Parts: sequence; C-alpha cells; structure tokens
Amino acid sequence: MSKEYVSLFEIFGPVMIGPSSSHTAGVGRISFLTRKIFGSAPQKAGIHFYGSLASTWKGHASGDAAIAGLLGIPPEDERLFQGRGILKELQAQGKGFPVEIKTVSELPPSWHPNTVVLELTGTPPAEGPSSISHHLRIRASSIGGGSIRIDEINGYAVNLSGELDAILVHHHDEIGVIAIVSHILAAERINIAATSSHRKEKGDEALLVVEIDGSLPQSALDLIQGLPPIYQVIRFPSLGGL
Repeated sequence: MSKEYVSLFEIFGPVMIGPSSSHTAGVGRISFLTRKIFGSAPQKAGIHFYGSLASTWKGHASGDAAIAGLLGIPPEDERLFQGRGILKELQAQGKGFPVEIKTVSELPPSWHPNTVVLELTGTPPAEGPSSISHHLRIRASSIGGGSIRIDEINGYAVNLSGELDAILVHHHDEIGVIAIVSHILAAERINIAATSSHRKEKGDEALLVVEIDGSLPQSALDLIQGLPPIYQVIRFPSLGGL
C-alpha cells in the first residue's frame, strides 16, 4: 500500500544524503530502483522533473541523485550528489551513457507535485517478443521523508511503494494467466500480499503486478517465464533489499 502521509519520525530519519535530504533521497531511490528493474546500464537515459521538483531539483541536487542511481550508486552512498561528475569521468573513458534532464512546468492534475519520469533505452533483443526491459519508462513520486511511490510503468498505471518485493509479469491478455502464476507462487510457498492487473485492450498486452512477502526464488521465476503467454518477468526489489 502506498503512503500518502509520513510521520515526523520518518521526515527526520533515516540518515539521507544531499542538500535536501528528503527529495534527494527520494529521487535517488526511484532512480536506483529503476536501474535495478532495467537490469543493466542503459544506452541512453532521460530524466524529467515535474511540479515542485521542476523548480527545485537543481538546488536539491536531485539531478545528481537521479544520475547516481542510474549508475548503480545506492541512495545511502555519499556519492549520491556527485552523479554528473562521476558520469562525466566515465564518458571521458568511453564508458557511461548520455543523459538528458528536462524540467516540465505543467503538471497533469492527477500527478503528485513531486514527480519524476525516467526513461531508459537499451539494445532490443535480437529475437522473441517485445520486452519491457529494453525500453523502460517509470513515473514515480517523492512523497516525503525519502519515501517514494511508483505510479506508472511503461504506460501501465500501478501503485507500488517499494516496501515489498514484487514481480511484474508482462503477458498476453488471456484467460488463466493470473491463476497459473498464483498456483506457481503457492507451490513455492510464496505468500501473495497484493495483486493488480493492467491491460491496454482486451486480448492485447497486459501487466500483472504481484507483491509478495519475502523474495522470489529463481526456480519460480523460471517457471513463470516459461509459460506460453508470458513475454517477460521482471523482478521489482523492495527498497529494503536494495
């Protein structure tokens, strides 16, 4: 369940890095989590700040935090506010990737005031169905005290706080997918905390989001990935497991 409000204890803790520790940490966590979901360094990345973040991200060093996260630097690392400098050094060595940062003053009515959109692009798979991972677009919110909420993944509206591990099952929309996935998790003694299903159109592509207690064994992931309707299974690690 997402957290719209946070306590004073959460606002003053835990220890967070950055000139504005709350939103610097929030953006860093969103970015680091996005990199984990993507699975590797992207070929290029876009970072778009909306609402309040559009006017404050420079002062909060949120741009550095976002880049650091995409480089695989954890949000608690003291290098969090050095993202652009580290990326520049990597690029000078022929490594790294281009990053475009944009500010968007117009905020859609339903979006949180502190919204960031991250777009990562990699090399598409040579064969097989389209993959959610070679182009990943995540819209997320820094909701205070370093807490975050994932609002959208590749055009699918979701509601993930990062408090629990989850799996994202990108599949063809057809009867029985949810039941089969649930059966596999039950056989592996994985407790399902929450599920949600999102589709573009009936019979088209769909995204099943399953939040679980604990972590998913590789054996269960392989079984789900091997199902005929499944395009890809993506691990969504909890913030506690980063």
